[in-house]
Amino acid sequence: MRTIVLHGCDLVDGTGTEPRHGVDVVVTGGTIREIVPARPADAYGTVDEIVDAAGMLVIPGLINNHTHGTAYGPLFPSGHVGLPHEQVLANLDRHLLEGTTTVLCVDGFVTAEALARTGEAHPINVKLASCNTPACLAAATIADGGGLTEANRMFTARHAVRAGAVALGEIGAGHTLGGGGASYMYIPAEIERRTGVKITPRQANGLKTAVLGRHISEKAFDRDRVEEALASAGLTGTFSVEDTREIVSGIVLPAFDIALHGLAEAAGQAREAGVPVLVHNAAASMTQVASIAETDVTLIAGHSNHSSFELREAVEHAGRLKEMGAIVDVSTLDTFGAQRLTTGPELLYAMFSAGVVDTISTDYAGGHHDPILLAIDRSIKAGVVSLPAAVAMATANVADAIPGVAPRRGRILPGMIADLVLTDPAELHHVGIVMVGGEIVARAGRRVAA
Repeated sequence: MRTIVLHGCDLVDGTGTEPRHGVDVVVTGGTIREIVPARPADAYGTVDEIVDAAGMLVIPGLINNHTHGTAYGPLFPSGHVGLPHEQVLANLDRHLLEGTTTVLCVDGFVTAEALARTGEAHPINVKLASCNTPACLAAATIADGGGLTEANRMFTARHAVRAGAVALGEIGAGHTLGGGGASYMYIPAEIERRTGVKITPRQANGLKTAVLGRHISEKAFDRDRVEEALASAGLTGTFSVEDTREIVSGIVLPAFDIALHGLAEAAGQAREAGVPVLVHNAAASMTQVASIAETDVTLIAGHSNHSSFELREAVEHAGRLKEMGAIVDVSTLDTFGAQRLTTGPELLYAMFSAGVVDTISTDYAGGHHDPILLAIDRSIKAGVVSLPAAVAMATANVADAIPGVAPRRGRILPGMIADLVLTDPAELHHVGIVMVGGEIVARAGRRVAA
């Protein structure tokens, strides 16, 4: 068995305890053998590799509980046409180079066979969640369904759990509940189809909010706001207010009530199956999410910093969910980078400051998600969360919340599987080395052969 020593590093072990300085992490085979004060390198004799980690930080491999486009098969809980396999592998490469060693794919209609083929092609641990309950399937078929084959439709949530799915999710989505998916995919596509004009996700979101409001209701229609949104999108004279109302309502509303009903339906199936349920938590679904939190299912409230929330609303809602025993997840989205829908980190920072966050993930953000370690780094520097607490949110807390997602991972302790990340403590997102199962699979920003 190969032995690798990460020599002279600092260590944050994922348990929430304070960092340790100047230690050696000894990995034999696929597991962590010991963690000891740094010894002279020659004390290790003829080990396979000693990595000089002085001045670097070792943390557990990140466990990302909310990803899309990370397994072969239909994309999103709307059953959209799947990405080419090359793009799925590129997405997994991106997660890996960001320090993630386990992803939960919540596209929801992926089959066990497709998941196995994905896992054979990439070193990341890819786990599956299912959203294939009757209501969720019906909503997906109405909203899109372009990538659903008969095999996808027949692979129900109950089948998926028996085949190893570790959660039900994502239940509801921005594509079926009038969230970001409608704003960056369906509304811009329909406007371009009718006019040839391309609008941005933010412009589309402005149209959607003017017609249906943040909570998605026909009663929220505001003629003046629609006119302002049309002007902002450069569409004045191209579409009337009524045209806009027809387009937005026709895209968002047909699947909306069915998808909303699907939240409770899936929670019941998750409770029956003994797995957690990960739900789309946004302004439009918050009442239903709170109702589920009152039951005894393990509820993960996904992306609780969703851009549809107002700041105070999000923090208070997350606090209530947490009091009821739900797991409050926040996502990096495109908060620090593209900002196609988000407007900045204020909501994320407020959630950390309020102490309501349990786990942190990326979500997809139309393919523009920010790295988890970038969000952690910026949040630490903003003084809203500590390094040990934030690392735990991305590692051990996730493993505990979803018991099947990363067994014996998420903590750096003897006997645990050696999924490890060596990174720069001054710029956490500058990842140096990634290990999966004791093998170095990435160095200096590039994948390497195991």
